[in-house]
Amino acid sequence: MKTILVDDEPLMLDMFDIECSGIDGIEMQAMFTRSEEALEYAMHSTVELALLDVQMPGMNGIELASELRKISPEMVIVFITAFPEYTPDILDVRGDYIVLKPYSRERVEDMARRAKLLSARMKKRVSIRTFGRFGVFLDGNALVIHSKNSLELLALLVDRRGGAVSAESAFPVLFEGDVYSENSSSKYRKALINLEKDLQENGASDIIRRDGRFVNLCTDRVDCDLFRFMDGDPEAVMQFNGEYMSQYSWGEYTLGYLVRRKAELENDPATGEHR
Repeated sequence: MKTILVDDEPLMLDMFDIECSGIDGIEMQAMFTRSEEALEYAMHSTVELALLDVQMPGMNGIELASELRKISPEMVIVFITAFPEYTPDILDVRGDYIVLKPYSRERVEDMARRAKLLSARMKKRVSIRTFGRFGVFLDGNALVIHSKNSLELLALLVDRRGGAVSAESAFPVLFEGDVYSENSSSKYRKALINLEKDLQENGASDIIRRDGRFVNLCTDRVDCDLFRFMDGDPEAVMQFNGEYMSQYSWGEYTLGYLVRRKAELENDPATGEHR
């Protein structure tokens, strides 16, 4: 990630630069002792990660973050501070992470790992919510799928996490009580065609792929709380509150797994999660 570092103390700049050296994902592009210089640089250069001190002469780090957000809403902004009381102000400008001084190499490495994950998520236009009611969003706004059968088909594709779905396997889920046959299969085809049409009209057709009789979700092109949970992301584990695709009864099998898995993660010493 193309990174800038802003701190009014040159020694702190050098120390944090040393801590960042060799950490995968951090490409230090420039360091500044004044916020105004950093802002000017960001206006004319690509910045993916900004590491900011809070207390700065002139424009402080909070004000700088607000201006950086206007330039690049997808920029990951991390604050490095010895003053936790600034946390409410940091949250107000949508700061993504806080590294408290004094910090350790491990803390910096954790910050870099989280910043990479967040940056990758923010670059994906489509986000999918499965915890609670199923929902799909494009650039932060609800993506409208006009047919309830088409929406449920998309939910099923998400639940399968990239696995191939055929008409034969999807039909009894989408049309419970109906018997699949050559005649009735037209209902599934209509649901799929309408889903493809809605995605195409919203510029999101690349999130699903059809291959002959099968269709699957391209999991690498969406951000999804379920997928992050499965990867052990602590934020996603915390977000899970015991509800999964609550409008679809067939989601109960996955729900049972999620409940058991969260209990394991919260009680596994290796995860560091003990609540």
